[in-house]
Amino acid sequence: MKRVKYLILFLFISLTILSQEVYIASFNTLRIGKAQKDYELMSKILEPFDIIGLIEVMSPLGVEKLIEELEKESGEKWKYHISPYPVGKSSYKEYFAYIWKSEKVDFLDEKGFYLDEKQEFERPPYGANFRINNFDFTFVLVHSIFGKRESQRRAEAFKMEEVYNYFQNLEAEENDIIIAGDFNLSANDEAFENLLKHEDSIIYTINPKIKTTIGKDKLASSYDNMFISKIYTQEFEGKSGAVDFTKKKYRLMKDKISDHLPIFIVIDSEFDDD
Repeated sequence: MKRVKYLILFLFISLTILSQEVYIASFNTLRIGKAQKDYELMSKILEPFDIIGLIEVMSPLGVEKLIEELEKESGEKWKYHISPYPVGKSSYKEYFAYIWKSEKVDFLDEKGFYLDEKQEFERPPYGANFRINNFDFTFVLVHSIFGKRESQRRAEAFKMEEVYNYFQNLEAEENDIIIAGDFNLSANDEAFENLLKHEDSIIYTINPKIKTTIGKDKLASSYDNMFISKIYTQEFEGKSGAVDFTKKKYRLMKDKISDHLPIFIVIDSEFDDD
């Protein structure tokens, strides 16, 4: 009888520990809200995550459709926040958006767009504050320019240190900054040198060997990543990755879902080290 009690207690403790793990994702949706999508299939891919930053959002309607399917798929309530207006220097403009499980994630407030006074970004990064259990953080979304030359992408990547500093300095009490999205460069590119040499010991969390974009007949590039501080975000214990939903049906999945894979990190939300 004692062995049964100990087993039940062990299982309870194990489930409690597991429940503190949260999955934070970023996903370039390939023009959600304008392009045709299989929202049911997309919801199956995204449902395991607790919060997802959405890149390349063309209309709030697309986000609302995705939320509807996620609620059907998960049986849980989902919420979303979308940037107040779309950004882009040309007539082509995009929103940033976040979607999350409302029973697990609390939206605190928006931090707005990076103050790009010199207009150095095609789309200024956008941030918002969230709390999951005891872990609160600023979630900054980026969709870097692709452009005609790689030098244009590198110019934006070179400024990521300033983006980090901007959001880090907005408030003294919040130090956990996650910068995530589609950088159109691999995270080990020399253009990120300033960011990766920052005094806050910033690292990229997705191994650049992991391909995150979909080509015609294979996974192509490692453009998607998340950057965090090892000093402040010690809740990250090294678990991360990308969800390959293609099943080697690359062209079909590009049409149905996106030309990018969702990327994610796992955070232990039991303690907050701010």
